[in-house]
Amino acid sequence: MVGMKKEETGIFQTEIVTGDCPECDCKTMLVKIYDNIYRCVNCGEDTEQKVNGVIKYMKVNSETKMAIREFMDG
Repeated sequence: MVGMKKEETGIFQTEIVTGDCPECDCKTMLVKIYDNIYRCVNCGEDTEQKVNGVIKYMKVNSETKMAIREFMDG
C-alpha cells in the first residue's frame, strides 16, 4: 500500500476485554468498536464503558450522545 496513510488502509486495531453485559446480565467478552463503545459477543448489545475508579459498561441506544471533548489548558 505505497503512498497511503495508515488510516486509509482499512486496517484498524481493536481490543477484547471481559466484563459484565448489562443487557444479557452475564460475564462475557466485549469487543471495542469505537472509543468507549464495546459490543457483547454473547448477545450483540452495544455498551458504553464508564471508568470512575471501577470499569462499568452501560447500555447504548439511539439517545446516547457521543461527542468529542476539548480539554482547556489552564
